[in-house]
This record gives sequence, C-alpha cells and structure tokens, in this order.
Amino acid sequence: MTKPVFDSMRDYLDALESRGLVVSFDGVDQDAYEATAIMYQLVDEFGKYEAPAVVFRNIKIDGTVHPGPVIANPEGHLNTEALLLGTPQDPRDVQETYRLATAAMLELLEQNAGQWPAIPPHEIAAAAAPCKQVRLTGDAIDITRFAFMQGNPGDGGAYINTASVVTGDAELGVNLGTYRCQIKGPRKIMVNFVCGQTGRRMLDAARERGEDSIPVALVIGQDPMTWMISSSRVPSRVRDRGPIDELAIAGGIRGRAIDVVLTEDGNFRVPAHAEMVLEGTVDLHNLEAEGPYHEMFGYMGIPVEKNYVMTVNTVTHRESPWMFNSFTGVTREYITAPQRADSLYQLRKAFPQVVDYNTPADSPGFVYISIKKDAPGQAFKIAESTAKYNVFGRVVVVVDDDIDIQDSAAVRFAIGSRWQPATAQKIFEGRRAFALDPASPDRSTTSKIIIDATRQWPEEGGPPFYQELNRAVFERAAPDAVQKVVQKWPDKLLRT
Repeated sequence: MTKPVFDSMRDYLDALESRGLVVSFDGVDQDAYEATAIMYQLVDEFGKYEAPAVVFRNIKIDGTVHPGPVIANPEGHLNTEALLLGTPQDPRDVQETYRLATAAMLELLEQNAGQWPAIPPHEIAAAAAPCKQVRLTGDAIDITRFAFMQGNPGDGGAYINTASVVTGDAELGVNLGTYRCQIKGPRKIMVNFVCGQTGRRMLDAARERGEDSIPVALVIGQDPMTWMISSSRVPSRVRDRGPIDELAIAGGIRGRAIDVVLTEDGNFRVPAHAEMVLEGTVDLHNLEAEGPYHEMFGYMGIPVEKNYVMTVNTVTHRESPWMFNSFTGVTREYITAPQRADSLYQLRKAFPQVVDYNTPADSPGFVYISIKKDAPGQAFKIAESTAKYNVFGRVVVVVDDDIDIQDSAAVRFAIGSRWQPATAQKIFEGRRAFALDPASPDRSTTSKIIIDATRQWPEEGGPPFYQELNRAVFERAAPDAVQKVVQKWPDKLLRT
C-alpha cells in the first residue's frame, strides 16, 4: 500500500475531507464556548475513536471574528492511523484498522532491531519556506491578534496548546515537546515545562551552567507526523539519553525527509511548511504564575505558582495562517500506533509471553497488557516495570490472550470474572507521578496498582479449573453460524 506523505496541515486536511473525516462549522461563538461544546458533543456521539476532524471558520474569540480556519481533532479518528502510516483500513471496524497500523509499526521496529528509521531533514531556502511568508519583529508582534482561544471557562486565559516547543542542549540535542502555553500579552507567553520532560531537563541544565535564558521556538500548524513526534514518546528518550534527531525520525516513519528552514535567530531548524513559528527566549530565573488549564486527564490542571516566561522576539508565518487547537482532555490528540508498537516491542523483548499492549484513550491512567501465561505469578513479573516506571500508568491490568485489550468492556469483563482482589493485586507506593496526575496527594508522587485479571491458577489461589466461555463453546460447535446469518441478513446485521 502506498504511504501518502503530507508536508503540511493543509494537504493533510484535504485528504481527510476527501475521506469524509471532516465536519465544518461557520460562525461559531467561542466567547460562549460553542467550539468546546461542539467537541464535547462530537465525542459523546461518536466516541474518541470515531469523532471527525473539525474546521471552524469565522470563529469569534474575545469579541473578534477570525476568518480561520481553526483546525481541531485532526488525528482523533482511528482511520487517520491508516492514512498517515500507509496501512490498510478496515471498512467496518476502526479497531481492526488500529491493529493493522500497530502491527505494521511493530514490524518496522523488528526489522530495525528496535530503532525507528531515520531520514535526515532536508533544508530549504527561506524564500521557499511557506512559514517565512510574513516576518514580524519587536513591537510589530501581537500574538493576541491570532485565533488562539480559551478552551474552558476555568482556564487562566487563552492558550497556544498545539505548539511543538523546540529547545536545544549540547548533550541532549534538539527536542520537540508539546506543552501548554498561556498567552499573557502581545509578546509574552508562559511555557509549562513539566518536570521529567526533556524540555525541562534542558532548562535545568542551562541554569546549572549559570545561564540566564535559553532560546526557544514554538512551531504551530506543523505537519501531522511532526505533531505526533512532538506530542508522543516516539522516539523514547528513556532508552537513549543522547542526542536524538526527532525530525529525522518523523521523516523516517513517513518515508520522506521533512523540509526544514533555519529560524531567524539561527538557533534551530524547523518544519518549513508550518503555519507559524514564534522565536524568543525563556527566562530561567524570573518565573510567574500560570494556569489553570483543562488537562489531558479530563480534570482542570491546577495553577502553577512559578512557571517559565517566554519573550517573543520574532514571528514568521504564512499569509493568512491556519490555526490548530487541541481541546485537551476531550479528544484523542495524535496517532498512537507507533508509540504502542514501541512499548510492545520492548515488552516482548523482555517477556515473549506478551501478546498485546494498550493505553486506552477512553481510560486515562490505565495500561492493559495481554499475555499467554505459562507460569504462576507471571502477570506481576511482566507488569512490574510498567507499573513502577510508566508515569502515565496508574492502573496496570494484565489479562489472558483471549481478551481483546482494545475493548475496555472486554477488560472489565476479565476483571469482573477472573480477578481475585485479595490475592491478585500488587500495590506500589511513593512512585513518581505524572505532573498532571489529578490524584497525586503531594503533586509529585502517587501509588500504582497491578491487577492480575488472568485466570488464576491453583498455585495462585485460583479454582481447580475454569469453565469455558459461552461463546467459545458456541463457535466450536457452530463455527460458521455468525457468518451465515450476516450473509442472510446483511441489511439488518451490519452498520451502514
């Protein structure tokens, strides 16, 4: 299957529209939070895995009507996994589409001994770079004129929430991270460099060297593969602490180099087909209050008393730039098959009994692992490193390989019918919490749990035998029955 390559958010949106994956709204009033309401309703109606991308035109923000467009949820629908990764799309089952995308990414890792392929970025001249069509400096800059919005009435103000925040370090190289950025003035932006993230490590290292500020660039409206790399843990810096060229990884996964251009200050090479690039410096000493903000766990992220201030010195952007807004905690943010495949590859490398791995978008804080158990106590052994060190996973559920872990209801079925709470759980206290964990009692540590929802063997305190599943007995005795009734009454048994 041919893998399409999208250099910009614009050609990607064209592809989404041609596949019926976009819905457009004109005249939305975000001062009344209509855009946010639309996103909640789409997810309520279609779910996080099948909600379409959205285009807002002539959207009112803080009393001003912006012609737009403003794009939201461009990688939410599971069919975008197939579109961006060039994998097959199941016409009726988006979860099967996701399985196929994950399998392809896993095969890519296996072919490269666990490393993502890399194609170095291709530098083009500034005159040919769309993101350089307009150049603003000094007092000509006013970030508040663009279509950045307040997404929730509880937020501290308008936010830039889809920027690839570019930072650099001699030892770590260049990093792209996605952090919430509150707009405080025409040239003043708060950047939430979260503890534990690579960007924060770079800031801390610069402070230790005695520096007062560091250069930073915010890339907005980037191509969809760069957005995925910026937002996810692909590539993983846990295994490789040295410099990583993340734009080369983005090019390698999509199969063609990312066009880049040098920033005006000469500090970074950034995607040339982006909509906008904000360049400036972050003060390492004079910190200010930032937040609150509607965060990914679905809870209001608490204000940060002392956060980092960016002063914007230069803005370059396309003529009539498109904006890209994340309704954080409402929609699925980016394609996840590469990240899932990476986790699965590492788990299988250590434990060949592992069948599948999933971090469900509909259940933040959960990690599901399915295994082909061949020894008592194996679930705890396999899940322990995930429970201890994966800051996103507070509840790690291990199930047998007959459970589809892309289906949270199937996992709940395993918990309800196989788990023994008295014996088949293991709790870890005082583990490092994800910075946005709403349940962390001290905002830095949390407890974790492994739930062993596999069939408990007698050696694990389980029954002498387990009864067969009803459906397994049915399918063994009548293996073609379902297929035959579907063929007989397709109009009644298949979704149109």
